[in-house]
Amino acid sequence: MSIAPDVVATAALARDGIIFIGSSDLKIVHANPVAVNLFNASKSALRDGTEIKQFLAFLAKNAEFASGDGVGAVRETLGLISEKAAKADLPAFQTGGKKVTWRKAEGPEGLTALVFREAGKAEELARALSDHKIFIQHLIDVLPIPVYLKNLDGVINRCNEAFAELIGHEPKKVIGSKLADVASKPLVAQITDYEAPLLISEGHVRHEIDFEMDGVEKSALFAVASLKGPSGSIAGTIGSLIDVTSLKRAQAEVAAAAQRLTGLLEKAPIGVGISSRDGGEFRFFNKMFGNLLALNSDDTMPTDTVLLSERYREKSLRDMDMLGELQDVELRIRRPADSDARWLKTSMEPLTFEGQESVLWWLSDITKQKLAARELQNKANNDELTGLANRARYMQKLSQCETVLRGTNTAASIFLLDLDGFKAVNDTLGHAAGDWVLVETAKRLKRVARRAEEVARLGGDEFTLFFINKGGEREMATLADEIIAEISKPYVWEGNACDIGASIGFTVFDAGYCDMNEQLRRADKAMYEAKAAGKGQACFYRPELEPDLHRDETA
Repeated sequence: MSIAPDVVATAALARDGIIFIGSSDLKIVHANPVAVNLFNASKSALRDGTEIKQFLAFLAKNAEFASGDGVGAVRETLGLISEKAAKADLPAFQTGGKKVTWRKAEGPEGLTALVFREAGKAEELARALSDHKIFIQHLIDVLPIPVYLKNLDGVINRCNEAFAELIGHEPKKVIGSKLADVASKPLVAQITDYEAPLLISEGHVRHEIDFEMDGVEKSALFAVASLKGPSGSIAGTIGSLIDVTSLKRAQAEVAAAAQRLTGLLEKAPIGVGISSRDGGEFRFFNKMFGNLLALNSDDTMPTDTVLLSERYREKSLRDMDMLGELQDVELRIRRPADSDARWLKTSMEPLTFEGQESVLWWLSDITKQKLAARELQNKANNDELTGLANRARYMQKLSQCETVLRGTNTAASIFLLDLDGFKAVNDTLGHAAGDWVLVETAKRLKRVARRAEEVARLGGDEFTLFFINKGGEREMATLADEIIAEISKPYVWEGNACDIGASIGFTVFDAGYCDMNEQLRRADKAMYEAKAAGKGQACFYRPELEPDLHRDETA
């Protein structure tokens, strides 16, 4: 693997020792003079194409590491170099009476750089960098913007591919040439004019320039600064050019189309608004947008606070910048004149409007859809007659609790309740009376068992309750008696007394180590035992109720 001449030249100017290695094969691509002199006894291990392992083997034998274990330090070093991380500090060592610190860094052209520094020279280097403002840049090639370095004679010592591409050449043709020999005359003239005072007195310039290249008018953002050498004198300039031709053309087209845009948006079937990016003032909104938010075009400059609070506005703008747009944000809004709250859906996009940074809003009323979705959700999760949770929701609740409570010591209990006398009411007074009894039972259960985690109707005249951390067998037995007493109170439908009671089976268990479906089955077994024992009572599930299933427990 070869390395560009300009990278070699730059590395030669560095005060640190640098070894470039391939990131994948870990073979040495180039060692600068400082590194070669630092490890003079190991020149053979620093030849291009040599595996880095040979150099590390040299260090293991000849260098003294702080840990005292050269082999271990070298193994650690090889591991850090082989890792995907772009940067890492490597174990310090001493060689030839010199203390050396080194690190792994990201190099140019996809290479990895090993950078060595003599500890005694670290402060000297820091002072030199501060005093002389030397711009040492090994990674200039990875910069996304076009950059060049020129000396006092106008020769380009260094440039990246982006700069070479901007002026229409390959980097190898540009480096070593004068700008006048590779760039268009109008561009050279403007750059020369701006650079002239910077070659006399230290400074910098930022400006937008227009020039012609190959018969095409172009615009660029130009920045240039004086570049000083180690002696402190001006040695040249460093500059950058960002082509903004397409951007300026697009801005002009947007500005020209802004008036046409407002005319089209005024007729849009959904709400459309354009607000200032900075202050949030609406500079345009169509009739639909105004109707949805009760805005009046004659009002004093309404702002986007009619949609978003100040705190949420800042977050929304950040999200919009990160994603390029912010879509389908749902807002619940209730204005003083509204009897009920409404749901609105809005989207935000960045926009340049009349030459200023703005935000484009799309707004629609989704209240009907939200209400319909809520109604569907209620029907899916709730018993249509009593309003209690239905079987599906109850089983989902048990499953969620089983997952959440797994591994804890939380007490729980499941009640299964069946109405006594319900069939007789249906047969004698009709199904309307039976439905009323079920609704009335649901009300009583919610009243007396208000601490329940969930109260549900499983079907017919069968109800169930689920409790978490509300006590053990004694407390649950007391609660079961209270429920039976509540259900035993008179039911009177259209002047007719309904003889209704309740039988309850319940379990008490450790919710962190159980199968909820099994506990529900046990409560069902206990409920049938309560009915067999004469109804109107509660039965606590014990293993003795199913001796065949619990032989070990009942022995």
